[in-house]
Amino acid sequence: MTARHLLSQESQDAYQLTCASPPPKRKFKGANPDQLTPFQKKLMVAGEVWRKFIAPSTLAFALVLPVLIYKGQYITKFLFDTWYVPIMGIVGCTIPSGGAPVAGGVVFLPILTMKHIDAHEAVAFAASTQMIGVGIFAPMGWMSRDPSVLMGSFLKPMFPFAFAGLLFSYLVTPLNKSDEVLLAFTIFVMCLAVYITKGLVHNHLDVSHSEDHSSEKTTNGAMQTSQGNQNGQEEKKENDIESADVPTETTGLLLDKSKTAEDTNVPKRASRMERRNIKFTPKQYIIYVICCFLGGMLCGWIGIGVEKVTFFLLTYFHDVDVIAAGLSSITMTGWLSFFAFLLHALCTPEDEGIGPHFSCAVRNESNPFGHVFGKVPYELWLSVIPGILIGSLVGPAVNAAVGPR
Repeated sequence: MTARHLLSQESQDAYQLTCASPPPKRKFKGANPDQLTPFQKKLMVAGEVWRKFIAPSTLAFALVLPVLIYKGQYITKFLFDTWYVPIMGIVGCTIPSGGAPVAGGVVFLPILTMKHIDAHEAVAFAASTQMIGVGIFAPMGWMSRDPSVLMGSFLKPMFPFAFAGLLFSYLVTPLNKSDEVLLAFTIFVMCLAVYITKGLVHNHLDVSHSEDHSSEKTTNGAMQTSQGNQNGQEEKKENDIESADVPTETTGLLLDKSKTAEDTNVPKRASRMERRNIKFTPKQYIIYVICCFLGGMLCGWIGIGVEKVTFFLLTYFHDVDVIAAGLSSITMTGWLSFFAFLLHALCTPEDEGIGPHFSCAVRNESNPFGHVFGKVPYELWLSVIPGILIGSLVGPAVNAAVGPR
């Protein structure tokens, strides 16, 4: 075999090796400080302070406070009655803190109802827990790694509409019966199960190569095209020099491969930071407003729901990566839960909770005094705080270990 044949074969092998090699898999390490705004850099510093000093101090205080309150009854009453709650909190906060659009209420409500706790009270517990867990702890757990996951361009314009839906569901169209709450929760979970099953069957939920590697894939595609063109040019030069002796099928193969690489070169995808800067068209804005309002109503009825709606909108319409879409969505749920907590703490009937029992809702036959049903179970809430704090610290670490998939 002549030298020119060997050179041609080496060029072909190099091209095939380049095309066959997949992009290297990288785990998410955090945001590039050069791409952050001055405000986001301040949030990153605050996140470091939170992770190193404030979070451990808060955990120690949350563990000591029940001992000081219950004293001699700490073991016989507090731990005996609430031993399962911290575990429930760890699970319920690790999932959303890892980037999944699943607030803790999806865990809390079924477990508490199985413990014979009223459904309205379970919703109140979910609200009081989520306002801290996914409203404060989970976002702060990510600030030291990537503060850009909180998309102000989405939260600022859409939160008021979700808040309006929450107030409407609590004050105008409440679910006054526990069976209605459980029915609404069951229907929601069934729809969620169908969505997840469909995504798994059609491989729509596999996002392991859809975020951080997007720009990397585009670069590799360009490199493959360039190398294919280079190989084709080298082969063409050989053909010009000794065209009579070089087999036509080898040259044709290289030219076809080079053409294929050019034909498959897709337009460059926007960077992750660009996709996190949400810009609405008029049509998208209307869709977001309606869906956020309905999601806020659902959050008022069963304690959760708006985070799944907004996650779908962000990933479908704006191609936002799952981490930012998930964290921004659950943060909205946490902020809504704060106001839901206030309604449950201030507006419950006189025979529920410690008061002050304001009349907040619209009065009708089923609710003649205009109260919000479901007292806040403060004993359970006090027990769950250490668990959700631990979960908020574990979630980002789990995400870093296994990736967004």
